[in-house]
Amino acid sequence: MYSRIFLWEFQKQFLSDILPNFDNFTRCHDSNDPLDGSKLPKEQSGVSILWPDSWSGNVKKLKEGNERIVAITLSSNYNICIINAYLPTNDKDSAYEYSECLDIIFDIIQKYQDLYEIILCGDLNGTLLHSRSNKHDKLLKNFVQELGLQTAGNYDSKMTFFHHSGQSSSQIDYILTRNISIFKEHKIWDRSATNSSAHVPVETNTTSGMK
Repeated sequence: MYSRIFLWEFQKQFLSDILPNFDNFTRCHDSNDPLDGSKLPKEQSGVSILWPDSWSGNVKKLKEGNERIVAITLSSNYNICIINAYLPTNDKDSAYEYSECLDIIFDIIQKYQDLYEIILCGDLNGTLLHSRSNKHDKLLKNFVQELGLQTAGNYDSKMTFFHHSGQSSSQIDYILTRNISIFKEHKIWDRSATNSSAHVPVETNTTSGMK
């Protein structure tokens, strides 16, 4: 399970409190410079990967990444490297930071690709749809093409993000890999009144044999 989270460093324990049977690897916006909670700036996102605690002996948390990127390796009947990313939102000055994040992901893939099946997932704040081509979209499409990544399932034109205003939607949440044979199911959830997020879940099951 991967997620974008709205927690500060001093709040990370909340994940263990509400999900007691899961372990996690979490980086918050202030992980490198923790805040004390007295004067918090506007809400900022971090990233987390969660897994059943029975898997923990097979999971290694990787030091590579930053407050927007976390990665783990998982040993099963084959080895997997999972990278979860929450990439910068598109604005007039975001291309440099977006490129920096892609460079970090590139380095992780290059380091682990020979021994692990790579899964890149998360809110990539860029689309692979041909119908849109802003600066993030172009960077993401070039990145995916260069590394030979493809979606875990058939996304078609199904959207994953719906602005709360109701005036726009986009496809920006992805599960990407080089080897689609490691996946046996893939689903983009429909919108639901019980989901308060602007994003809908994107789900896949692998053939890893972990239970």
